[in-house]
This record gives sequence, C-alpha cells and structure tokens, in this order.
Amino acid sequence: MGFAGVTACERPRDVAVRVSIPGPDSVETPVTGVGLVALPYDRDSVLAALEASAATPRPDTSALDSLFRAFRVPFVTYTGTVQRAERLRDSLDRQRARLDSLPRNTPEYRDLYAGFSRLNDSLAAAQQRTGRARQGLDRARADFVGRSESLRARIRHWEDSTYRGYDSITRNLAARRRQDPRTDTTGGDGWARFELPGGDWWIYGRSWDATDPNAEWYWNLPVTGDTMLLSSRTGRQRQRY
Repeated sequence: MGFAGVTACERPRDVAVRVSIPGPDSVETPVTGVGLVALPYDRDSVLAALEASAATPRPDTSALDSLFRAFRVPFVTYTGTVQRAERLRDSLDRQRARLDSLPRNTPEYRDLYAGFSRLNDSLAAAQQRTGRARQGLDRARADFVGRSESLRARIRHWEDSTYRGYDSITRNLAARRRQDPRTDTTGGDGWARFELPGGDWWIYGRSWDATDPNAEWYWNLPVTGDTMLLSSRTGRQRQRY
C-alpha cells in the first residue's frame, strides 16, 4: 500500500500554529493545553489504507449517533444555565463594587441598590434552574451510559483490529524520512511553535468540543507556510466513539 509524505529535503523553517474552537456562545476562542504533533507523513492516508484492507466494514453507528443527539439536549441545557448564572454573578460583582464606592445616603446608591437586589434575585433563580438542569443531566447520563457502552465497545473492537498495524507503518515512514515527530502544547494564547526540518510535514491535533461531550475537533493539515490556524473552518467536528 502507498502512503503520501516522503519527499526530498528542503531547508528548515519555524512554524507557528494557533488553535481556536467555538465556545458555548459560538464565539471562536483560543484554546490552551491542546497537544499538537508535527508528523513527517499524512496519518489520514495511513488510516484510510488500513480501513480499505479491513476484514469487515466499520460497524453501523446510527443507533449510537441517535443516543449522542439525545444526550446533547440536556447537556446544552445545563451548560446554558451555568453560563447565564456566571454572567449574572459577574454583573452582581460589578454592581457590588460600584455600591462599595458610594456613600449610602445618596440617591445614586439607593437606585443602584435596587438594581443590585433584582440581580441577586435573578441569580438565585438562575442557580435553582442550574440545579434542576444538573439533575436532568445526571439522569440522562446514567441512561446514556447504560445504552451506549455495548455499541461503543463494538466500534472500539473494530478499530483495535483494523488499526493494529498503524504504529509499525508510521515508524517505517518516519525512518524513511529520518525524521521523528515533533510535539508542542498550546499556551494561554492558543499558540504552539515548531522548528521543522525540510520536507513535507502535517500538523495533527484534537480538541474537546465545548458544545458536545461526545464530539471533538480534529485537524490533520499539511504545513504550507510559517503560520497555521487550526479552527472550526479548517478542522472536522466528529463523534468520539
């Protein structure tokens, strides 16, 4: 079987890689702590070749996908209530700081205190909603785990069998290039940096999905310049079976 990724050497270069994903509010945000790997071969072509040679096709995932979709509803409900409660708490803290800076016998203080009281009541109600949403999520999780584990085990068994030769193949590809993979982890600003020898390289990485506990963001991109952006536009959102 043939795999892409072994080419003539070129001069080394520094490559900066930034990772960002959509948060619960759909805003693309830099992500810290994501492990990235620079590979001297295309891992997707290796996986595709192994899948093409599999003794059996990948198990059907439709039942498990339905369970994922059902579980996402209480998960999103819970994370949404948490986010709203956090925003109210932040507003309450700012209002408290303003109150602490004013004399208590002024009209402005009385007006601000009335608003502070309303915010406090709203926060208490939001925390109650969060508690109820948490209980609903816990019930949904127990049901989900009980129904999904056997389906996931079938997929894991197929993957273990199908991808058994992956490590030896990729070791041989790296040996032919005489280059080992390089690793780095994104910092607080979402950036990681690599110093890459000449030749073809791919940046591989995975990140959690902030909107779905059973999904992830996946990237396997060829290095084509000195700056790479790993985002929802360049990655794939996929289920974690």
